[in-house]
Amino acid sequence: MYKKFLTALILSLTLPFAAYAADSEKVLARVGSQDITEAEVLEFIQPFGQQAMMLYASEQGRKMILDDVITMRLYALDAEDSKLDRTPEFQAQLLSARRAMLAQAAMRDVIKDITVSDDEAKKFYSDNPTMFTQPERIHARHILVSGDEELAKVQSELKAGKSFDVVAKEYSRDPGSAANGGDLGEFPKGVMVPEFEKAAFALKNNGDVSEPVKTQFGWHIIKLEERIPESVVPFEQVKERILQELKDQKTQKLLQDKAKVLEEKYKVERF
Repeated sequence: MYKKFLTALILSLTLPFAAYAADSEKVLARVGSQDITEAEVLEFIQPFGQQAMMLYASEQGRKMILDDVITMRLYALDAEDSKLDRTPEFQAQLLSARRAMLAQAAMRDVIKDITVSDDEAKKFYSDNPTMFTQPERIHARHILVSGDEELAKVQSELKAGKSFDVVAKEYSRDPGSAANGGDLGEFPKGVMVPEFEKAAFALKNNGDVSEPVKTQFGWHIIKLEERIPESVVPFEQVKERILQELKDQKTQKLLQDKAKVLEEKYKVERF
């Protein structure tokens, strides 16, 4: 699933500021004779997304953000005094910003009534079973060594009954799993290198240990922890993701359809 650029643009304009709506007209600072309201501060941080909202939720974060807004207002006043708003460069930027804001307002108006029902989500779920099917996976550990001498030592200790995870911690050269007793977690086919995958998926029973397997990384000894059969993700676990995906699809289609109508209305020519 993915979002096209235009859809992402629109969705970025609708971040959730409702939690602060009650104080949106509260005056937080004054620069000269100009008030700075909470609504302006929220508008200032909107492009920075949820991280900025989390920062704004703390007293220290609010102070930092308000200081930034005050600094911006000071520079804006200084620019007006210096008549920088009358330069051709500024006027061109202003025109571009005005067009972008008008376009975004029109797009929001086009999509404001979009809804997706649970029945639509359920139909999408039933019509696309492969999208919600988890393939067979295994949970495995391994010990990676680089040479025949190390390999013989590992095999000897395992044969003597030493715990696989203890031997992995002591000898494995895989920096990503050695500290966890060689634990690789769960993985499906198509993730590991072919030689490793073939040997790992050939293990049948929990606790089975493979013969040494050679790959470009060295020698591996693999232990099967668990085999997880193919399964279907329950609808309730993916419902919200489906609802958002369908909403994105409707948004994209409405915007594209409207754009075609507007092309006819305003007679576009491409050179």
